[in-house]
Amino acid sequence: MSILTLNNGLLLASDGSVNPLYVSADLALWTLIIFGGLLFLLGKFAWKPIIEGLNAREQCISDKIDAADKAEQQARTNLKQYEEKLAGAHDEAAAVMAEAKADANSAKEKIVAEANEEAIRTRQRALGDIETAKSEAVRELAESSVDTAVGLASSIVGRALSKDDHAKLIAESVERFSSPGA
Repeated sequence: MSILTLNNGLLLASDGSVNPLYVSADLALWTLIIFGGLLFLLGKFAWKPIIEGLNAREQCISDKIDAADKAEQQARTNLKQYEEKLAGAHDEAAAVMAEAKADANSAKEKIVAEANEEAIRTRQRALGDIETAKSEAVRELAESSVDTAVGLASSIVGRALSKDDHAKLIAESVERFSSPGA
């Protein structure tokens, strides 16, 4: 068994090692005083600034999170507005395209109608020109026929026809040639 001895207020074993279970009252008292003083100094000069720094950091992080949330909400609002504007622009573009198509169809119909009217006018002018040419040709043919007939008649009859007789024969011939049954 080992023998315990007291040396400088420490309980020593026979081999010279310190017994860890031994508590010295004066050492415990000084340790407690030093520990209390250290707690007081740390509390006054270190923990307050550390806690204030941690609180300020926590507040800064909280503010940044709030700002990020607000920025996210603003971004979502902006995105929604841009999407609405984009949809409105798409609708407006579709309306402009529809209006352009309607204008193009209207212009097409107008051009076709004007072309049809011009074709009808041209056809009527051409028919009028044909009728005039036909009338002129019939008149010339009648005059030529009358001149030939008068020449033959005067050579057969032996006398010349007067201008009145000649005009009367031309009018009768034109009337005969221009009538539908002639």
